[in-house]
Amino acid sequence: MKKKNILIIAIIVLLVILLFPIPMKLKDGGTVEYKALLYSITKYHKLAPESSKKEYIDGVSIKILGMEIINTTNNKIEETPKVIEKRTKLKDLKITAKNIDSTKLVKFDNVLYGKSNALIDYAGDLNKSIGKIDFLIGEEYMPGINGETNCKEIFNASVLEANEKSMVLNVDNVAILFESIDKENIKKLNGEDENTEYTCGEIHSFVGTVLEETTTYMIVEPNEDERERKSSDKIQINYATDHKDYLYGIGRKVIIEYNGAIKESYPAQINTDYILTEGYENFTLTVKKSENMNKTKILNNTELYKNNSEFNLYYYGLDEVNVTIKGQTMSLEKALKSGKMTLDGLIIKANKDFPNATSYDDGGSVEYHYENYSIIKVHKLDGNRDVYIGVPSMKLNDLKL
Repeated sequence: MKKKNILIIAIIVLLVILLFPIPMKLKDGGTVEYKALLYSITKYHKLAPESSKKEYIDGVSIKILGMEIINTTNNKIEETPKVIEKRTKLKDLKITAKNIDSTKLVKFDNVLYGKSNALIDYAGDLNKSIGKIDFLIGEEYMPGINGETNCKEIFNASVLEANEKSMVLNVDNVAILFESIDKENIKKLNGEDENTEYTCGEIHSFVGTVLEETTTYMIVEPNEDERERKSSDKIQINYATDHKDYLYGIGRKVIIEYNGAIKESYPAQINTDYILTEGYENFTLTVKKSENMNKTKILNNTELYKNNSEFNLYYYGLDEVNVTIKGQTMSLEKALKSGKMTLDGLIIKANKDFPNATSYDDGGSVEYHYENYSIIKVHKLDGNRDVYIGVPSMKLNDLKL
């Protein structure tokens, strides 16, 4: 009885192997082959050879023991690779698009897109598709026909949505944003200025105060002088990744950088992970000298944000310190209180400007000497962490700490 059962099972397994087809999708435009040991059925949906348009050869072919008994295709299926005449090399073009990786390109519905560096939180259905990126070309070439890419990462990716400005692809079940590259962003080098920059998607930024936060989003109140304040007094910043246990701090001033529109809701919404906590990185200081060499206390760091380290900012031999940020000039005190700058950011920039700055064995105090002013970051063993901005000749010993 056991031998009979084993025989029956063996026969069933053999029949499954011989008769049960395994589907295989070919990389020629959409052909699917169902293949078993005894037979094969091929459903063709293949781009016509050397076609520059979306022209396909369709039909069905059935083979038994390797012999074709049915072929309903109207055209002969040639196994020659797709050839595009006069393929344009990227090195022959200048593609410059801000916030876009212009080396990773795709063409769909006659629009050329580049991979955006912006992060998105896609709310659509990842299983729905309006097309597929199913033609891979050499990385050094620019896509020339629809559904074609030079990026291996997105080969066979599904198109979730697309318009003249952007498209969203499903790459390994992750929504990836691509932005269109306008014709103005593609220039032949012959006769063109190689230093000319063309932008596609402007980066915006604003300062806001953190009102509420989790590890996946924060809600900020934009400063009253910010353009974004006109959209809403509250903006929810959605992160693309979970920040786990990292929080920025309620009441802290942060700078939000983003690329794209603000979603009209309440609170309004922006998707980005670019959040600066040390103020704008690019700024310039100008000073006005005083008639005496007194030191003047300007503010305490906890006045800017209650969870800051407690240390003071002083001017030494100066009446004024002004800062220019993004073309705007204001007092340093105002810049600090608005969140456009921080004292930590001031020292970070000084460290970059003077990697070999003069330091002391008193715990770690450092002097940074610019042409028109000096900065001293006190770091003494007794806990003094004050910051001084003064005349170019200012030394630590002058402060009589």
